[in-house]
Amino acid sequence: MKPFYSVLYIKPEPVSEERIAVGLFLNADKRPAFDYSEEKLKVAANLIGSDATDSIERMLRNIKKKADSVSKDKNQVEAFNINPFTESYFNYLNNYNNNLLLYSDPSENRGDFNSSDYRELFRLLIDKRYGREAEKEESFKTSVRKKINSSVVKEKMDVFYKVPKSSVKTIYRNHEVDYVGINGMITSGNSVDMEGDFYNLENRFNLFRLLAEGLTKFAENNNLAKGGHHTVFYNEPVGKRNKELLYDALHDDSNPVVFKHWEEFSEEEAWVDNNSFRKFSEVINT
Repeated sequence: MKPFYSVLYIKPEPVSEERIAVGLFLNADKRPAFDYSEEKLKVAANLIGSDATDSIERMLRNIKKKADSVSKDKNQVEAFNINPFTESYFNYLNNYNNNLLLYSDPSENRGDFNSSDYRELFRLLIDKRYGREAEKEESFKTSVRKKINSSVVKEKMDVFYKVPKSSVKTIYRNHEVDYVGINGMITSGNSVDMEGDFYNLENRFNLFRLLAEGLTKFAENNNLAKGGHHTVFYNEPVGKRNKELLYDALHDDSNPVVFKHWEEFSEEEAWVDNNSFRKFSEVINT
């Protein structure tokens, strides 16, 4: 079989000619090569919604996993007689996904390709930054840790401290918080990257709530001031579902956790600077 490639597109509007190239499949050297661009998927999520994008990404991960597995099999002499690597399978996927996904016709993209061409084809057709060791944008988690480690918060509180489950009964494992201390009442801070997977974020939101409730109960049992000052800092949410989740959290008056944008951390820092604190670890160790 002569080598071919197929480009995978997402069509935000089935009746429109607009499409986003997100993945590339290459048949060369009797081995499959497949990968997709996470950056392009983020763009697509803003157009078609998080639910559809999550479903597409799961499918892409499975195809990539299958391609990697077959490619590494030394006994595999011809990968393109089995799904999902046959030309007919591309046509099936085009119909199955109701025009949301579109594969370019493999028969139109034949040539003398080999496996070493994959990276350049991907850069040309999908993402020009693919495979490059460019400087990565600092992650939200990294920027939070750097900021807290250089702030007055570190001088007055426990930072990146694992609250023991033996002290806080609402959690089932020791849970790390960005910072925690006591100034009469318990003060804690956490951060959450709103570019994450919706289901993981929902679980984390629930955990933040349980942790705050447990710290409140700990305060009551140890003659500390009632209530508490529990804050979760977030960055800009990505995708419709993440935005809706954050909206619900911001408007939940029953939640002991207050959600603030990371840009407001400077106000928190100033408040900490103007108050006296004890470290939480000092209290539970006495």
